[in-house]
Amino acid sequence: MRRMCVSSKLARLGLVLATVAFSTWGNGASAQEEAIPDSVAADVSAGTTEAAGEATFMAAPEDQAEAAEEAAEAEPELEVDWTLNAGGAINTGNTRSWNVNAGSDVILVKLDHRLTLGALFNFGRADVAPTDPATSYTTVARQFFFVSRYDYFLTDMDAVWAGLSYRWDPLAGFKAQLLANAGYLRAFVKTEKHYFAGRIGYSYTFENYEVPPSSLTSNSNIQGLLAALDYENRLNEHVEFLASIVTIYNLNKVEVQNATPFQDIRIYLTAALLSKLNDKLAFEARFLMLYDRIPPGADLVKVDTTTLFSLVYTFM
Repeated sequence: MRRMCVSSKLARLGLVLATVAFSTWGNGASAQEEAIPDSVAADVSAGTTEAAGEATFMAAPEDQAEAAEEAAEAEPELEVDWTLNAGGAINTGNTRSWNVNAGSDVILVKLDHRLTLGALFNFGRADVAPTDPATSYTTVARQFFFVSRYDYFLTDMDAVWAGLSYRWDPLAGFKAQLLANAGYLRAFVKTEKHYFAGRIGYSYTFENYEVPPSSLTSNSNIQGLLAALDYENRLNEHVEFLASIVTIYNLNKVEVQNATPFQDIRIYLTAALLSKLNDKLAFEARFLMLYDRIPPGADLVKVDTTTLFSLVYTFM
């Protein structure tokens, strides 16, 4: 009986010691886990183990590439439209003449900014009396035009603009005609296929005459009020129509032409029909009309017109 009591006490003592040992081992294991830095904590997934710091390092380049790609997509691109055009005509027989024309147009657009540049050269010669052997070819066309305009849209329909243009046209009486103007633009219609806008502003014109209409000076400085309309119509994916008409009223007296304010009126009309032959090549018919109410010479007419047919090549 006494042996049974002793055995029972030993069993209880063993159970207590085992419980204490198990508890001590568990606390030690937990302390070891807590002692492991987060930077090297194990990431166990699908049976593989990687350090968390290593996993983050491996993922960083991909995340950075995605972020850079998203940033590039968010950055607006500069839209460039650059074309070259050239044309000409030859007549023989009762009409003997030839002419050539060449030019270039550039349009740059980015967000609310739009810059338009254009240049055109036209030259022609003709034999006005082909049956008379004593006559020869004479120059009947000699023109160069350069135009530029910058638009900054304050809203989707309102903008401020500034322009600079140059004209060399000795047969019309101008050694040089320089125009600088600026003002306000309002778009009345602005869709994917149609654009119609009006402009109003101030214009300054400097003119140097081929044959001065006055013996006092060969130049004129004209302050003017400008009103204009611009129209674009993309009839379909192959045909596009462009037109612009600009009217300038003189505000000061033009001494050389003896013109009082609002008497020397200028009108510049441009119309072009563009038909695409393929992605790079197109055919263009362009019409220019230049009206001067008081021409710089008594023997000059008020209206000059030029009709050009050209092939247009798109670079960009």
